[in-house]
This record gives sequence, structure tokens and C-alpha cells, in this order.
Amino acid sequence: MTWTTPKTWSSEPLTSLDLNTYLRDNQTYLRDRLDNSAGVFVSGAAFLTTTATEFVDVDADKLSLTLTTHGGDVLIGFTGTVQSQRSSGATFLNVAVDGVDYVADDGIIRRTAAYNNGGNLHDPLSFVMLVSGLSAGQHTFKLRWKTSPGNTSKLDVVDLHPQFWAKEI
Repeated sequence: MTWTTPKTWSSEPLTSLDLNTYLRDNQTYLRDRLDNSAGVFVSGAAFLTTTATEFVDVDADKLSLTLTTHGGDVLIGFTGTVQSQRSSGATFLNVAVDGVDYVADDGIIRRTAAYNNGGNLHDPLSFVMLVSGLSAGQHTFKLRWKTSPGNTSKLDVVDLHPQFWAKEI
């Protein structure tokens, strides 16, 4: 269903067709946008890991969302915990929208993991971002990541379960 620009009324009679078009249909359009979201809560038997220094999918199946939009803006969010095998190791997150990384360079957010006497600590990592001006239709959002050279980044899906979501606004 599409939005119909409301009519500017003068002295013509109000018809059921007008009410259906300008009230019912436009309210349905607005409600559908509010109800339109996708999300995942990820768990698994082993940490997800990467040594990639260029952005790759974190998990092309579990951390991929498909959302059919009415066109406009979409909020995307992530929350989870990461670990690093090096004291100066960094984890970078990005989102691919329809196969294209949304932010160039080092992505949306970076976390240089805390390191405690050779033991990995769980470091929280989260973001909310606005993707503006998407066309109406089906869109795919994938969580992507990379790490600093010589490091292994890990995403905990065993004990602490990340969430990845998209919501049309």
C-alpha cells in the first residue's frame, strides 16, 4: 500500500471512496511502517571469530536481516560482546546494505579490547545507526567486521547472546 497525499477539501461532498483513500488507506500505510521490523538473537556452540583485516560477514546466515520497506529510513542496531587475542587488538563493525558496506574506511564503530594478563575479557560493543533514503522494496542488512593486523577478534554467542535488528521508521 502506498501513501496518498491528502486532498485539500473545498465544498464538494465527502464520499466513502474519499474516506477509504485518505483515512483508512493512509492509516494502514502508517501502521504498516510502525509494525515493520526484523531482528535476531544469536546463540551458538562456539564463538564467532575473524582474522580478516578487510570487512567480511560476521555470519552470513545468523546475522543477516531481510526487511521489505515502504521506502525511507531504517534504524539498525547491534549489541554484543567481543574479545581480542592481542592487547592492542581492535574489532571494527559495519553493516552492508544490499551487499554494499554502508560506511567506508573503518566502519561504524571500533573497540580496542581490554586485555588482562593474557586473558580475554568480554568487552561490550553496540551501535544504533540510521540508514536514510532507502527505496521501497526488499533490503538485506548484514553485520560485517574486521580486526587489526595480527589479531583474532571473537564475538561471544555462547554465554552472551548478541542482538541485531532493523526497524523501518
